Formats: sequence, structure tokens, C-alpha cells
Amino acid sequence: MNDVMETIKEQAVKLKDGAVKLTHKVIGKTNNVVDQTKVKFAISDINGKIKDVYAKMGEEIYKSHTDGTAAPDFTEEFEKLGGMFGEIADLNEQLNELKETKQCASCGTYNDKDNEYCSKCGAPLCETVEEEPAEETPAAEETPAAEETPAAGEPEDA
Repeated sequence: MNDVMETIKEQAVKLKDGAVKLTHKVIGKTNNVVDQTKVKFAISDINGKIKDVYAKMGEEIYKSHTDGTAAPDFTEEFEKLGGMFGEIADLNEQLNELKETKQCASCGTYNDKDNEYCSKCGAPLCETVEEEPAEETPAAEETPAAEETPAAGEPEDA
């Protein structure tokens, strides 16, 4: 009878440990979803501000058109928009990290972390593919040097 009770006790402890692990996993996933929602809300908020700036600019352009005055200078608005687009890019990057996606080195599409191939272009999603663009950078740096050579040759032709 003691063996049966000991077995029941061991099984109960295993069930409790499993329930605790599951609870921690659910809490982690829930926190991740909450964080994703916060980032999406921030992106939506910034998009609303961008639309407001566009609307203000449009109204000013229309007013200058109907009044026959010169178009206003929007340098400040352009800088503001550039900052907001930068914020959105940063937030999208943060969102993709929360979603645990990986970016295709060939086309830039974000894919599920478990994908082995890009869902858009079919390129392999492995570490070596992601390193290839870094290797191409020095080759791109060599291109300007090649362009300098014909420029140096031009005075010789003249």
C-alpha cells in the first residue's frame, strides 16, 4: 500500500512540475503578445500623426494655390516626417524581433523563425546566406575605385 501511495505522490509531483512549466510558458507567450500589441499601437499612433502632417501640408498647398501665393516651405514638416518614418522602421524591427522572425538576405521578407526557405523568393534562410551580403560589401567598395580609373584615363584621351 505504501508503494502505491509513493507512486501516486511521484506522479502528482510530476504533474505539478509540468503545470508550473506550462504556466511559465503561457505567461511568457502572453507577455510577448502584449508587447507586440504595444508596438503595433505605437506604429498606428505614429501613422496617425503622419496623416495629420500630410493633411496640414495639403491644406497649406491648396490655400496658397487659391490665394495665388507662393507655396510654403515644408522643410520642418519634411524633417518631422523623416523622424516619424525612422521611428516606424525601428518599431517594425522591434516587432519582428518579438515575433521571432528571420529576414531573408535575398529579398528582405520576414519569415517565420522555423522556415528553412523564404516564403516569398524561396532562398535558403540559413546563417551563411545572411553573411553573404556582408561579403558583397567589399566588392561594392571596389566599384568606386574602378570608376576612378576611367576618370584618370580621361585626361590621357584629351
